[in-house]
Amino acid sequence: MEKTKGRARKRGGTKRKLDDAELVDGERAVKRSAAESVATQRQTSVDETIALMDPALLADHFAKCIKKALPNSSAIELDESYLPTKSFRNTTAFEQPRTGSNLPAFLEQFSNTGKAELSASEEKGSPHTIIITSSGIRTADLTRDVRVFNTEKSKVAKLIAKHMKLKDNIEYMQKTNVGIAVGTPMRIKDLIDADAIRTDHLQMIVVDGSYRDEKKRTIFEMDDLFRPLMLLLNLDRLRQRYGVEGKADILVF
Repeated sequence: MEKTKGRARKRGGTKRKLDDAELVDGERAVKRSAAESVATQRQTSVDETIALMDPALLADHFAKCIKKALPNSSAIELDESYLPTKSFRNTTAFEQPRTGSNLPAFLEQFSNTGKAELSASEEKGSPHTIIITSSGIRTADLTRDVRVFNTEKSKVAKLIAKHMKLKDNIEYMQKTNVGIAVGTPMRIKDLIDADAIRTDHLQMIVVDGSYRDEKKRTIFEMDDLFRPLMLLLNLDRLRQRYGVEGKADILVF
C-alpha cells in the first residue's frame, strides 16, 4: 500500500511538473503572439509618397529635406551634402504595400540573386544590406520581419542604441557573419566609424521611408533622425561607391 501511494505521489508530481511546463510554454506563446500582434498594428501606418518617386525625384526630395534641416548652412555646404541621382535605386516597380511584412519580398525583388544572396554573408561585420529605421521599436519589428534570411552562417543583426551598449554591438559585429544589419542612423554610423561595420560588400542601403510613427511622421520629418541619416549617407566610404561598379544603392522602402 505504501509503495502504491508513493508511486501515485510520484506520478502526481511528474504530472504537476508537466502541467507547469505546459503553462509556462503557453504563457510564452501568448506573449509572443501579443508582441507580434502589436508589431503588426504598428506597421499599418504608411505614407508611400516618397518611396514611389524615381531616382531624380528622390534626389530632389532629399535635397529639399537637407536644406530644411540645415537652415544655417552655406550654399557650398549644402551642395556637398546633396546626394546625386545615381545614389538611388528605382523601386517604383514594387507593387505591394510598403509595410514591414512585405519587406522580405522587397529585398528579394531588388537583390541580385534573391533569397540565396540575402541569406549569405561574405565576412564578419560586412553586411550586404543595411536597413535604416526611425526607432528601437521599429528596428525590433523589422528585424522580426526579415529573420527569414537568418541562417547559421549569416545573421540578421538588431542594432538598438537605447537598450544595447555600443561596445556590445561592436563586439557582436566583429565576431559574427552578418548579412543584414538593422538599426537607427546614428547607431549604424557609429558602428561604421568604429570599423565594426565594413562596407566592402555593401549593396543595399534601405531607408525605411514610408513608415509613420504614432505622431504620423516619417523619418524625413524628424530632424533628430534625418540629420544623422544624412551624416550616414554622406560618409566618404559610402559616397565613393554610389554609381560605380560593385556599388551600393540607396533604396527607399
